[in-house]
Amino acid sequence: MAASHLHPDLKVLEEEISSLAQEKRRLIEEIKGMREERRNVLTSLKEISDQLKAQRNLRDSELSGLRLLIDESKQLRAKMQDTLHTLTTSKKELAVVRRIYREESPEDVERVIAELEWRLQTERLTREQEKALLIRIKEMHLKKAEIEQREASLEKLKQLSVESTNLSERLKEVRVKIDEAKRKIEATKEAISKLLERRENLQSELKRLNDTIQEKEQQLENLQTKLLESLAKRREILEAKRREEAKKAKEKLSQEISRLREDIRNRLLEGKKVELGELKLLLNPEDEIA
Repeated sequence: MAASHLHPDLKVLEEEISSLAQEKRRLIEEIKGMREERRNVLTSLKEISDQLKAQRNLRDSELSGLRLLIDESKQLRAKMQDTLHTLTTSKKELAVVRRIYREESPEDVERVIAELEWRLQTERLTREQEKALLIRIKEMHLKKAEIEQREASLEKLKQLSVESTNLSERLKEVRVKIDEAKRKIEATKEAISKLLERRENLQSELKRLNDTIQEKEQQLENLQTKLLESLAKRREILEAKRREEAKKAKEKLSQEISRLREDIRNRLLEGKKVELGELKLLLNPEDEIA
């Protein structure tokens, strides 16, 4: 039957069912797209969680290294202070010895001692002269020891100077490493801050998607209920229409049979020929209607 001949209520229902079915398909596709978007957001959140863990581990490692460098820096500064103090003291002591003995060497003193001892052994000396030589020899031995101590102090001074320079260079290296560690820590802090901000945005987006999906699913459920109701109404209308059409067809058939029976009856009264089937129709019209 053409759409223009449909029952008015049925036509409205057909249009409504078509519209509801179309809206249902649209909602299903929309929910499907949002679920895919939600999966992407969850994947991104997992990636951010992994990145946060890596950045925090890196930060903790850099902080641990920084603490070690700071401890080393303190130790180096303390050692430098001790070295500089010892260096200053040694310079003062050396200056005193230098003022006393100028540039004399142990070899010079040894030659003097050798001459004095040779005189003591070879010359005829009075007791006073011998005593004076012995005192002089003893003084020379003391002088030699002091000069040797001066040279030892000078060597120690050189070693302290080298050690001080090495400590200073190492301290510079440690300070550079400390600055580098601080820069890395700041970089990790900035990276963590950005990741936390991004995670917060994604969590907000996830909540929005969850709320929207829930809302759309409720709309879909309501729409499905309405669609089922409309389909049920259409079935009722179609069933009622079928019953009405069957009733009309039965009434039309009954009228046609009544007309035929009247015609057969008239022909019998006129003495005209009547077929066996026509007699059966005349006698049992209910069989034909049924």
